[in-house]
Amino acid sequence: MLIVATALTPDSYKRMSIWEERMDGKYPTPPLTFGFDIGIASVGWAVLAPDRIVALGVRAFDKAETAKEGDSLNLIRRTARLTRRRLRRRAWRLTKVARALKRHGVIDDVTIFSPTHAIDRSPWQLRVEGLDRRLGAEEWARVIYHLCKHRGFHWSSRAEERKAEKDAKGESGKVKQGLAGTAKLMAAKRYRSVAEMVVNEFPEAQRNKQGDYTKALARKQLGEELALLFHRQRELGNTHASASLETVILGTDDRKSGLFWMQKPSLAGTALLSMLGRCTFERQEFRAPKASFTAERHVWLTRLNNLRVVVDGKTRPLTEPERTLALPLPYQYDTDLTHKRLRAELIEAGHLPDSFKFAGLRYPSLLQTAADKAKDPEAGVLVKLSAWQELRRAMKRGGLATEWQQIAGEALAGSPETLDRIAWVLSVYKDDDEVRRELEALSLPGSKKMVDVLLDIRFDRFHALSLKALRAIVPHMERGMRYDEACAAAQYHHSVPAPSALGRRRRLPPLYSGRNKQGTMILDDDLDAPRNPVVLRSLNQARKVLNALVSEYGSPHEVHIEMARDLSNPLDERRRIKKEQDEYRERNSKDRDEFMRTFGITGNPHGGGFEKWRLYREQQGKCAYSVEPIDLNRLLEEGYVEIDHALPYSRSFDDSKNNKVLAFAKENRDKGNRTPFEYLDGAGNGARWRNFVAFVEANKAYRLAKRTRLLRRDFGAKEATEFRERNLNDTRYVCRFFKNFVEQYLDLAPDSDAKRCVVLSGQLTAFLRARWGLLKARDESDRHHALDAVVVAACSHAMVKRVSDYSRRKELMQVREGFVDVETGEIVNPVMHKQLSEHFPEPWPYFRDEVKVRLHLDDPESLRAEVKRFGTYSDEAISNTSPLFVSRAPLRRNGGAAHKETVYGQTPRLRATGSVTEKVPLASLGPSDLDRMIDPHRNEKLYKAIRSRLEAHSGKAEKAFPPENPLRKPDKDGNPTGPVVRTVTLVIDKLSGIPVRQGVAKNDTMLRVDVFSKQGRFHLVPVYVHHRVKGLPDRAIVAFKDEDEWTQIDDSFEFLFSLYPNDLVRVTQKSKAPIFGYYAGCHRGTGAINLWAHDRNGRVGKDGLIAGIGVKTAAAIERFDVDVLGRRRPSKRRGRRGLA
Repeated sequence: MLIVATALTPDSYKRMSIWEERMDGKYPTPPLTFGFDIGIASVGWAVLAPDRIVALGVRAFDKAETAKEGDSLNLIRRTARLTRRRLRRRAWRLTKVARALKRHGVIDDVTIFSPTHAIDRSPWQLRVEGLDRRLGAEEWARVIYHLCKHRGFHWSSRAEERKAEKDAKGESGKVKQGLAGTAKLMAAKRYRSVAEMVVNEFPEAQRNKQGDYTKALARKQLGEELALLFHRQRELGNTHASASLETVILGTDDRKSGLFWMQKPSLAGTALLSMLGRCTFERQEFRAPKASFTAERHVWLTRLNNLRVVVDGKTRPLTEPERTLALPLPYQYDTDLTHKRLRAELIEAGHLPDSFKFAGLRYPSLLQTAADKAKDPEAGVLVKLSAWQELRRAMKRGGLATEWQQIAGEALAGSPETLDRIAWVLSVYKDDDEVRRELEALSLPGSKKMVDVLLDIRFDRFHALSLKALRAIVPHMERGMRYDEACAAAQYHHSVPAPSALGRRRRLPPLYSGRNKQGTMILDDDLDAPRNPVVLRSLNQARKVLNALVSEYGSPHEVHIEMARDLSNPLDERRRIKKEQDEYRERNSKDRDEFMRTFGITGNPHGGGFEKWRLYREQQGKCAYSVEPIDLNRLLEEGYVEIDHALPYSRSFDDSKNNKVLAFAKENRDKGNRTPFEYLDGAGNGARWRNFVAFVEANKAYRLAKRTRLLRRDFGAKEATEFRERNLNDTRYVCRFFKNFVEQYLDLAPDSDAKRCVVLSGQLTAFLRARWGLLKARDESDRHHALDAVVVAACSHAMVKRVSDYSRRKELMQVREGFVDVETGEIVNPVMHKQLSEHFPEPWPYFRDEVKVRLHLDDPESLRAEVKRFGTYSDEAISNTSPLFVSRAPLRRNGGAAHKETVYGQTPRLRATGSVTEKVPLASLGPSDLDRMIDPHRNEKLYKAIRSRLEAHSGKAEKAFPPENPLRKPDKDGNPTGPVVRTVTLVIDKLSGIPVRQGVAKNDTMLRVDVFSKQGRFHLVPVYVHHRVKGLPDRAIVAFKDEDEWTQIDDSFEFLFSLYPNDLVRVTQKSKAPIFGYYAGCHRGTGAINLWAHDRNGRVGKDGLIAGIGVKTAAAIERFDVDVLGRRRPSKRRGRRGLA
């Protein structure tokens, strides 16, 4: 979780003179601490003075992604918008076709093409007849309209068609196969037109269904059919088949002009450049194509220069000879470079032994490998140069191997201009003619032949940097520099914003510079903020809270940052981590039960005994260093065995289980502040070291991460510093960005001497939380985010040093025994507890008690009475103290999907009763569905066959109707000779929704509910997206009634307010306590509403949700406005607003 804290603790009492000056009036307020616990959907915050908590709270918000797929919300909206535009363009094209036919005198009324003007003759049959007889005017119009409406598949470029050929298993690949099949069929049987083939080959159904593309037709073939029909109709004397009409419909043989070919061009050329972002470093330059040689070279050099190998316990980068060997490898193959291939090359060249490992890979333990439960991590891709590989294959396929060697050789020799220009053309331009023109201007080797080969390729992604910036950075990376070092060498600011012309200010500036014409927020390019929408929302909410705190309490003194580890991870990665955590907790629970049975312990085990037992089992009952057996009966005996950090905690700050071992107390004391390599005479390769190495390598329970720590050789001052920095500081880009953002733009208090804010890891704060006896219950409520903010705000650098000192003196495990058990109050080691009270004092007296009171007391008077007892609150501070109240960002959106995608059929007969129909695959039928099949008297034989199959397979439809044994419709004699039946139509008795295409679709998400009152009763009117078009609704829910029976809202009703999700509302029911919570939704069937407890306390309602609250006869219902700090006030009365 991202915790931003400006920490003032007893270690900051050197500033007490400043604080006293503030109290004397020289400064208006005491030096304050801001703490922010920023996670994926919340921002916990706290404000601390030197001797008390000023305020604390939580700001919660919805994640900026879909719950199931983890897709960006913008992606969902963009996809739906593109679909709407495509359908709108199609409708407009057909309108223009109808108008052209009327203009040329073929028809008199364009409405003849509406579904209500259907004719008996199939358009397919008319198209066939049109080859041999003159069609009537309306028949001819319907043929043209039908072909323009169903004009088949068309590839906008050769590259798009080529891409479909490669995607054999995907939808586009299936389309390509279907097109090839119909073309082959048409040629083999010499059909004159597509329609003639379709009528003869597919008489039962002419359209593709359910992902079946065997009837796929190419637009080119259909265009040829329409041209043939124009020709034949003119020969047959049809005066409506004029050449002028043909030109309007089919254009001028360029397959671009004419209504039949009309299509919106792809975003390319100047239009694409107008939307393409600018370089992070060179603001006047466009971003480089990711397919350019220089961009891919940058990616490869970044991976190569960051690569680390573990050799004989030492972790190091590749040596210069090893880098020289590895650098050309990705360019020598047509496939991706894997760790395994690089390993083979390095071993074969004699640079590395067989035993080396790649650092950072998740190697399985020997136990997992033996059980065949682990994948080989080295099979994963190290680098993928997609564009290089595609260009290389295309050139070889086109007979241009020599020419490829020429331009590839130039690029590898340091002159990538030709390949970069090719990538630019293939990324920016999409139309074949445009691409041909731009490529021909490059004077490529092989000339026209190379241009022809390149027409089969397109790219579409862009790098964050321009070619100019990359060409300045890459040469430094060629010499082995990391990306950040190369940026500095090129005089760019890597992860450090360039000095801002705006300078520092009291509040942080917006991350967005404004909105575009469509209303979409535009990121401020000067800030170079992360593009991940989940991260952006979290950072933006953190900015808002910080600014609100500055407005309320003044500028802070220091800023520390701790960020959720999963904040920038994609959804599948977060799910993987959660799954592993759940599995670990389950194993931990089982192990704990077994431990308690083994030692006859009741209640919760204390003193690290459980951890000792787990390490005892992992180490096969032996001391980690002496490899001598440990007596299980003495395992819990004080002073017999101890838990040690293999890499000393004072040098590594690594408190993970991969750094912990169990050793005899004497071995642990003798080892001191050394690594196993230093302690066991690894440098001299002594017998103890060799024995230890053999033990570690033979232990199948050890994963590579632990084995690497135990066998590590190089852990001098430099390595220890780097390791410690990684464990104490969060160095991810998103953390660096927020750190730099605060440092550059936030004006701290005038007497603050802090120059930088520090990004911390969670290990130290977890230690202090345990030391101060603050139990963190994640599953209980959202209040724990404020707890984290308080702890980090109270953490100082002096405390970090003390933890290091304790570890150096081998007292860290004893330190843990000095903690107070927060559940039982037990202290395992009273002596250590006393020592901790001296060396790790609470930030001020009664700190723990104050935190608990401020976190959990909800009654204002009780809270103020409690804080008064601490003696650190002034009368004004006491009166200003209020209970923690979680603020939630309301969802006041006015757009979205108007209805669900499924459209249920509704004939005029069913419309009268409000019923609808739905098509259900036979394999999804249940026994209860048989009585809902439509028109049983008309389909008696078919329904009997369906029922018989289901009964024969015990009602299991997937077995009754397998793909290999389809059901065919019985003929009049009951024989299964008819067409294959894949779906049946079922009747749904009642379904309210939106009329769509002669059917009904369910409403999509309810945007809000409008609350009216009349004669002491409250009435709820649900509002959906489609009301933007239809106008605001005027029907209030009546429980268990159809919508047309709901209460009509007229001028006699008083409008109170609208409720959006996460609006705060209080419902007072008669003779019941008021219910206070955030609006979650309204049940349109019952008229009841659901409210979230403000902190989503799991002990309230069902997991924090209070469902089924009746409001119609309530005594009162009130809405409140809540700011980002959780301060509440009654909402002002406003008129009812539309959805525009």
